[in-house]
Amino acid sequence: MKLKTLAAASTAALAVLSLLTASGLTLSTSTMDREVTRLSDMVREVRSIMELEVHLLIHERESVRAALTQHPEHARARDAARDKLERWLEDLRAAPVTEEDAGALQEAELEVEHYLAVRADQAHTDGQALSPVESSPVTADEADHAYAALEEVLSTKLAEARVARARVDEVKRRSEAVSIGSASMLLLGLLLALWQASKQIYRPLLAIRTAIDRYGAGSHDARAPNGGLDELRAIAVAFNEMAAALAEQRRKQLGVLASVAHDLRNPLTALKLTVDRLKPDRPLPPEERLRPMFARIGQEVARCDRMLTDLIDIARIEGGELELRYEERDARELAREVVELYRPTADSHELRLSLPDEPAPLRCDPLRIGQVLNNLVANAIKYSPSGGAVQVTVAREGAEIAIAVSDRGVGIAPEDHARLFDRYFRAPSSRQVAAGVGLGLWAAQRIAEAHGGRIDVMSAPGEGSTFTLRLPVTESGYCTRAARLQSS
Repeated sequence: MKLKTLAAASTAALAVLSLLTASGLTLSTSTMDREVTRLSDMVREVRSIMELEVHLLIHERESVRAALTQHPEHARARDAARDKLERWLEDLRAAPVTEEDAGALQEAELEVEHYLAVRADQAHTDGQALSPVESSPVTADEADHAYAALEEVLSTKLAEARVARARVDEVKRRSEAVSIGSASMLLLGLLLALWQASKQIYRPLLAIRTAIDRYGAGSHDARAPNGGLDELRAIAVAFNEMAAALAEQRRKQLGVLASVAHDLRNPLTALKLTVDRLKPDRPLPPEERLRPMFARIGQEVARCDRMLTDLIDIARIEGGELELRYEERDARELAREVVELYRPTADSHELRLSLPDEPAPLRCDPLRIGQVLNNLVANAIKYSPSGGAVQVTVAREGAEIAIAVSDRGVGIAPEDHARLFDRYFRAPSSRQVAAGVGLGLWAAQRIAEAHGGRIDVMSAPGEGSTFTLRLPVTESGYCTRAARLQSS
């Protein structure tokens, strides 16, 4: 999983949970508001009905008192009660009612209006007061009917109010459940996101840092675990590949040191054996024996110097800087010098030189090109343990000068040709014949490329090899300049 995917998934999950929570709370709030409004309307209706009942009783009482006493105060109280009855009737009519309640409520209104009408008629009949015996039978039934109708509506409204209150309580409980559930889901989602972040990001990062710290402390076998997000796995893979490459490079460098020590040991051993013949307490050998000994010493010292020079050049190439001093030379001369250098020491090999009649002009650093040819000829001799001919051929091929070195040695498999010029690479067939570190051909190719040329190879197992150094032709002119060879 990628970091972008994890972030998008976590954000989307938390957004969905938040949306569900908001939707649930909004629905609960809307339902609660609707039920509370309905309950408020019911409370208003109940109050109106109860006020009607109270003022109906007050009106009946004051009507009877006014009829008995003819006192103005009771008449005013009766009229005030009548006004309040009419006002509460208007308030009750304005309240929203359901179809089921409309019939009973209308009947109660009619009963109250009928009662008021009967009382009003009795109060103004002939302008005379009626006795309680005369008035009570007339209005008692009407008052009872009106009160009973109001009481019936009140009972219905109270029952509906209790049901509405129960619904409000239920909505409240549901809202609380939704709130608790939503909060729990959000908390669980957050914990899950943190757990995933710890599993996919923090712990892999900590493991990579631990591996880097161990490697920096000298534990070169430390490797980062391949886990977590794709980006962190890519970092771990890159670190492990780097550590493996450094370990391989360190192993090859140790091999270089071992090979150099081995190669230096041979001339030093020869020098020691030669010098041991010249004991301080013995007379010097005759001149005819002494001259070959000094010649041998000179050859071995030159060999050591050449090996050390090659190592220094390789170090310069690896460091990305090598000074080249160009001169105009003839490739025939360079090839002849190399063959003459190796002819005295190649006892079991026949060194052949084939040169064209025409000049083969080159603009090159003769020391570096000589180093390349030395490497090619030395390899031809080294990897031809059974002896045989080593052919050095100079030819002009179009705009190039080709210097080919051929042998009849062990040969190289075609699948290894592409890697022959890699640093530290040695073909399996070569490793079985002679020691080495795989830097000679790499350095030779870098030098050839610095001159605008290259080294080609043609070889097959058991059929020998041909390495061809190709350099551009220089028709005329003389140039001496310094350049820098950048290692690839």
